[in-house]
Amino acid sequence: MKLLIILIFVTLLSCSYPDIESVPNFKDLKLSKEEIYDLCQLSSNDKNEVDTCIENRMNK
Repeated sequence: MKLLIILIFVTLLSCSYPDIESVPNFKDLKLSKEEIYDLCQLSSNDKNEVDTCIENRMNK
């Protein structure tokens, strides 16, 4: 019986969390130069690709 009550309680609480559709759109996010550099460094280990990524991000 305790398990049933706990399950009902948890189910009711979980219904109050926002949906995935409420996540903001990050396409218009403004990144600083340091953040762009970090993002490009994480995306590739090749220096040419990193440089290209940085150029593309800075020109947006």
